[in-house]
Amino acid sequence: MLRKTVFLFTLLVVYSAVHSQTQNRFATWFSANNAIHLRGKWGLQFDMSIRSSDQLVYLQTILLRPGLSYRLNNSVTLFAGYNHVLSRNTIDNISGYLTEHQCWQQAFIRHRLFNRLNTLHRPLMEERFITSPYVSNNSIKTKGHPFVMRLRYLLRNVLPFTREAVFSRGAYAFAQQEILLNIGKVERLNGKNFDQFRAAAGWGYRFSPKFDLEAGYLYRNIATRTSAHFHDHIVQIGSFLRL
Repeated sequence: MLRKTVFLFTLLVVYSAVHSQTQNRFATWFSANNAIHLRGKWGLQFDMSIRSSDQLVYLQTILLRPGLSYRLNNSVTLFAGYNHVLSRNTIDNISGYLTEHQCWQQAFIRHRLFNRLNTLHRPLMEERFITSPYVSNNSIKTKGHPFVMRLRYLLRNVLPFTREAVFSRGAYAFAQQEILLNIGKVERLNGKNFDQFRAAAGWGYRFSPKFDLEAGYLYRNIATRTSAHFHDHIVQIGSFLRL
């Protein structure tokens, strides 16, 4: 039932994008995802992401994402943490970097699908303290940090090219989809519950049970306050370290 709901929602997003004004952009994202086991069921999580602007003109966003994890069982792990987002904004041809603060909670729910796919479900809740930018003396400044919330759901499948019972080394393919929905006072954002839709696919290599490296293509559809949508075409490179 969940997969059918995600599929129908995806069709709705694609339909709305086709029947709206669109602007295409091209960028590159680099990410490093690091999990460190502590004692017992506890662990640390530290993720970092660097994102370029359209056409790779300048550095658009830096995300630093520390967190704490607790493994309930072999299938479910719970997380909570903080996200520091530094992003470039432009108002009236004046640019500057502004900070957004986020608290977040997520769960990793893993299982095997068709006895081949390693499937991950990741529901994620973000409590966001966004910026309210304005221009003063030819520079961008902020006033306050209005509070908003965002719900995200990611479905990711990894297909190893080997047939080992436990995938520990070798090449693999991946595909994933993510939906981002605004909750609460949406007028502080784009005025809509729908925020973004992301879809990605690519290839990776597991060098050991502790380290993966992957590259692929990510498509992102971002809604605005009008009927226009941004369509981002992104080259994505990521690493996964498990200690």
